[in-house]
Amino acid sequence: MAHHSRRRVVITGLGVVAPNGLGKGAFWHATQAGRPGIRPIQRFPTDNLPLRVAGEVNDFAVEDFVDRKLANRTDRMTHFAFAAIQEALSDARLVLAQEHPQRVGAVIANTQGGIEYALHQIVALHTRGPRAMSVYTAIAWLQVANVGQTSIRFGLQGYCKTPVNDAVSGLDALGLAFRAIARGAADVLITGGCEALLNPYTLLVWTKRGHCAVGDDPRMYRPFDRRAAGLVPAEGAGICIVEEYEHARQRGAHIYAELIGYGQTNDAHGLLPPSSQGKYYSRAMCLAMQEGSITSKDIAYVSLDGRALPSSDRGEAEALRSTFGTDLEQLPVSVPRTMLGHSHAAAGALDTITALLALQHNLIPPTINCEELEPSYGLNLVRDEARPLSQPVVLLGGRGVGGANAVMAIRKGA
Repeated sequence: MAHHSRRRVVITGLGVVAPNGLGKGAFWHATQAGRPGIRPIQRFPTDNLPLRVAGEVNDFAVEDFVDRKLANRTDRMTHFAFAAIQEALSDARLVLAQEHPQRVGAVIANTQGGIEYALHQIVALHTRGPRAMSVYTAIAWLQVANVGQTSIRFGLQGYCKTPVNDAVSGLDALGLAFRAIARGAADVLITGGCEALLNPYTLLVWTKRGHCAVGDDPRMYRPFDRRAAGLVPAEGAGICIVEEYEHARQRGAHIYAELIGYGQTNDAHGLLPPSSQGKYYSRAMCLAMQEGSITSKDIAYVSLDGRALPSSDRGEAEALRSTFGTDLEQLPVSVPRTMLGHSHAAAGALDTITALLALQHNLIPPTINCEELEPSYGLNLVRDEARPLSQPVVLLGGRGVGGANAVMAIRKGA
């Protein structure tokens, strides 16, 4: 079915919990200035860990968003989600009590689950005995806990999903919401991703898998750089209020952008970092562009995955060359998440919010830390300072372990 014959889908509200800013205002102020949120980890000792820096949210006060009883029954990932949802609903000026509950739902991605909650309960079991374990352990660690708790808190009775697809989960959430609203399964969806994966256990697992940079240099997340040695993990949440266009227009909502295309493919690459081959990633880009009826001349910039592993970076550059050909020389690309670290299921949602604010302010956010750009990639990478934009579309890409590729196209206004 062609895009023009379906219901149009727009974004009307944004909520952010990020290492470089709580709330969309603080987040954008830091992001457009290239101000990083990667710093030495504060919440637990790191002396014996191979990685001692991360994109940590260290100015978050849970009591500002969740009452004590519920906070004790839920994981940090859910606290982040609630904070971002609260801001997004306020930003959208959406009063859920005035909506039909069966036409409103939630699509909130998560990959690692409430691992911190589970680890605390395991410690309680082995140090204080079975009675010390919380009964809420049975649900607090599940990836679906975020959608479940959101549905309970806001009385949502409509379309609800929890995408779990490694690092592309956040873009998958937007893609699922886009499809659901376009076909009439919902009118409003609370959409995005959240992740709270920073703990010694997870950091050890990630570094042993070889996906992360190691050490204590806050600037070592360097995608497309000659010194690239892996990503730096992060935590946070990004939430968008996604609506059917006429629904948003009738209530006088501010429209940030329209979702116009979504492509998803898989490399069948196995449980390995994203491939050095870009064939199927390119196909996902082409699918999103075809659905959105856009060409390279419409694109303000492409927001990249930026895995910062030489083989994966090579594959992403190859996908871009295959998709755009000689136009790639002039097409701006950027990896704004170099300021945040890679927040897994929250990454695609935060990239999308970055793009929405970039379109609003007519600025392409920069990639930082990439002082020695590898010339063989042939990328027009926006580095260090924001650059003016003049086109109305942003293409957002993500790649995950196992070969997942997801690409979303958004167009300014509606």
